[in-house]
Amino acid sequence: MGTHCCSTKEQAHNKVSPDQGSNINMNNNALSNQGRNNYTNNNISLPSKGSSFNKELCKSIANKLPTRTQTDFHSFKDLLRSKTNNLSPIEKSYVIFIWICENIRYDADSYFSGADVDCTPEGVYNNGLSVCSGYSRLFKDFSDYLGLEVECVNCFAKGVGYEPGQMLNKTDHEYNVIKLDNKWYPIDSTWGAGHINKNNRFEKSYNEFYFLANPELLIRTHFPEDEKWQLTKRRYTFQEFLKWPLVKNTFYKYGFESFSPDEGLIHLTNSNEKKFIIYGGNMSTKTILCDVFLLQGNVYQQILEMDNINFYDDRAEIDCIFNKKGKYKVKFFGNNVRGQQDNNDILEYSVVVDRDAKKELSFPQSYMGKEDINIIEPLYNNLRSGQKVKFKIKSNLDEIIIIDGEWHHLKKNPQGFFELEKIIQSQRGQSLVVGKPKPENPNSCDYLVTYNVV
Repeated sequence: MGTHCCSTKEQAHNKVSPDQGSNINMNNNALSNQGRNNYTNNNISLPSKGSSFNKELCKSIANKLPTRTQTDFHSFKDLLRSKTNNLSPIEKSYVIFIWICENIRYDADSYFSGADVDCTPEGVYNNGLSVCSGYSRLFKDFSDYLGLEVECVNCFAKGVGYEPGQMLNKTDHEYNVIKLDNKWYPIDSTWGAGHINKNNRFEKSYNEFYFLANPELLIRTHFPEDEKWQLTKRRYTFQEFLKWPLVKNTFYKYGFESFSPDEGLIHLTNSNEKKFIIYGGNMSTKTILCDVFLLQGNVYQQILEMDNINFYDDRAEIDCIFNKKGKYKVKFFGNNVRGQQDNNDILEYSVVVDRDAKKELSFPQSYMGKEDINIIEPLYNNLRSGQKVKFKIKSNLDEIIIIDGEWHHLKKNPQGFFELEKIIQSQRGQSLVVGKPKPENPNSCDYLVTYNVV
């Protein structure tokens, strides 16, 4: 679960001077709504005027090309040209994208140590690793050799180490744009090749989102120095770019569409709670998890049971609690497979809280499978022994179990809720369990949430 990276050591050879375009103001939710309603596909519509695009053929050609250790740089370019001679421009660019993503690794050691990196196309090919400038220049060199019209673009990127609300003072990333059928499209083979993981190591993870990426989505993380390369329906300001939360490539890769709030840095002055919403089409097929971290000294420490996630048909609503004054990081993890345990971070916010909560609260502890139920009440964690409590739960399950000294097998009422009103029998220090029966043994269950009894 990492983020992407870029280098400030190398600048593009073919840097285009900025056009003087106008900046248009827009309300805070406009881009978020655009992303949800108009840009639900990961990629933009592809060029169609006389262009053919056989993706499987391109993959086959790319995979059969020699690796960089099997032939020299110039011989490889000749072979690349001969193997793609009968392809359309979009197919040629796709072959190049696949080969670079599969054969060039990001030089994380040099990036973090500050060492110089060879970003010349031949150097990148021979070494098999580079930083973003090397990826970009190699892509352009191959493209030029095949007669494609490609430029290198410098941008401000929300990459490795970035936190929502952070100021970016200089461009720190480089990617490409390609002209197809008289229209420009973004391509980022660096971010398409993989990402930097939590151990600051490059992790290969091919991501096709960055081949002809949708400019309306790419603008969330890539802000071109020359605003004409935004390629969006309207020009966004740098201040708008800095305002947005940190959106990871996996957010769109997994089919999530938009989110709320639209501000990445949130200040809470009169409240210690905040609701987040993630939209994603058919949410019944997706997984979302949330972690809350509090900055203690110079290190973020995870705070448990500070979030509660409820799933609906087209969205997930996440309530978060911030009991202590301070700065928090709220990270969302997800996948497009329900119940998947290996999830990647998809979205990140920073939250600054101005005061301690008058009464500290927490949510019940959630387990894998919690996405199967929505807790209506009781919402908070601590239940008092001997207290009369009403349970109200929404779920697509046919049956749930509440374990409080004895087992209560619940069926839905006519309104579609599981409801139970009872006196808490568990003693202080014990847990009350909400679970779902195991298909192979109805007298055992998988935990969904547990409450503390005090």
